[in-house]
Amino acid sequence: MVRAKFISLSRIWYAIIIVIIHLTLVYFGIKQCYFNDSLPWPKSASLSPKFDLLIQKICLLTSLVLLFIFIYPALFKIGNLSNDNQQLKINHFDETRIGKSKKSICISFWNHFFSLSSTLHLTMSFLIIISSLLIDAKQIMVGLKNSALLLHTDFDLLFDWSPSFISSSTFISTAKQLTTSNITSSSLSFSIDSYSRLSLLNFLFASFICILREPYVFWSISKIFSIIYSLALALNVLQWCLMYSAFQLLLRNVCFNTNDSTYNVGYLLLYQPYTTFFLYLLLEFLVYISSITFYYYAYNRFKYKNLYCKSSCYERCSHYCPSLIAIIILLLYTSCKMPLVHDIFLLYIQTRLRILFITFIYEIVHVLLILAIWIYLTTKIDWHLKNHNSEQQLSLLSNHGLTVKNTPIQSTAASLPELNGHYSSKDKTARRLSDNIYQKPYEKIRIFQSEIYYRNRPKNWSLPLNQQSTMLAAFDCDDDDDDDDDGNDIAVQPPSLLTTVRKVYK
Repeated sequence: MVRAKFISLSRIWYAIIIVIIHLTLVYFGIKQCYFNDSLPWPKSASLSPKFDLLIQKICLLTSLVLLFIFIYPALFKIGNLSNDNQQLKINHFDETRIGKSKKSICISFWNHFFSLSSTLHLTMSFLIIISSLLIDAKQIMVGLKNSALLLHTDFDLLFDWSPSFISSSTFISTAKQLTTSNITSSSLSFSIDSYSRLSLLNFLFASFICILREPYVFWSISKIFSIIYSLALALNVLQWCLMYSAFQLLLRNVCFNTNDSTYNVGYLLLYQPYTTFFLYLLLEFLVYISSITFYYYAYNRFKYKNLYCKSSCYERCSHYCPSLIAIIILLLYTSCKMPLVHDIFLLYIQTRLRILFITFIYEIVHVLLILAIWIYLTTKIDWHLKNHNSEQQLSLLSNHGLTVKNTPIQSTAASLPELNGHYSSKDKTARRLSDNIYQKPYEKIRIFQSEIYYRNRPKNWSLPLNQQSTMLAAFDCDDDDDDDDDGNDIAVQPPSLLTTVRKVYK
């Protein structure tokens, strides 16, 4: 049975804090849901909040289920590099290639994909903030909330923490409605503004974790690419925030519209709140998975450079597939943006809200920036992707310009004590080949014997038969000990072989 291993102490505290915050949000979200259900809604079927309340309940319950799934990958290692806070190395591909018959494509996909914990955290926080969008817009439409909220968003609460006139008047208006219906306002014992602020801060924190954690996988092989990838994720986060504010205004002023002046403006999503809602969800989902092309591109570039997969089929897949996926995703979420951006611009002309104009401009700039980053990545050839794993496994020893690489499988000891040299075992371990004081006639033979044959010898080790007559000294099994009995570790060959040894040395 495999024991679960904690990732780090910081991840334990991260999981604890997120669980506490999210349980608080789910609790007050469910409480708000029941409060909205108890409001005196109109009897008309078109104004019934049944479907809006259902969407709110589904979002809250789904986020609660994802919270329980989130706990384990947030605390323990699950084999996902990004989730386990590990950096990409060449041995990860070697293990996959060696165990190709045992590991399926799904397992390889699991090991080299987005961080599960940060993805779940982002999804949970996003479900919380969108759960009340429809029901709040309908409350304003039927008059259960102050109409002054039509031109305000939840992000306005992050910049104004003082008790506003809108919030108090909304609560008073709701309290009067409930009093006439024999429902006391004490059922709403929490601040809606505080709930909105906490949910938005939770979403921003989850987005920040994604910006840091996913590019960290590639930090060891290319710091430039990690920074570019992190920048692309930051652009996506800014798009989420701006589109959320604009979408909230779009729902309140266009989709749930009661103003006759908007009939002849030319809105595409007029009186279509649910179509607009699912179009918005599809857009944000496509924006999120668009970063998979960067992920896939970096993995293939690193694998192609270090594993030397030079087949034409692999070249086509590694270079063209990410570009094909990027083009498809870019076309899809551009098509989702068009009706939303069209109505956002028309709403800006009508209301002159600055946030709408910023969102309209940024939605265009966002597509161009992502496209420019992708073109830069695919046209740049000399990435100099490094393999730090192999560099750490090789220790460098120099001898007059000659570099000898020695794999430190075990602690390096002197391979062959010279016949007429006397020095301690500590000096033997610390000496370098370039030290002239230790230059002996049989140095090349020592390197040839110890580093090639003796270092990786099998249990029943012996020199090859065709080279036994050309070696001056042979090692027994006690060669690397430090018990100062090196005289017993050398079997000296007859002097008749000295001439042959000198020829080998030359």
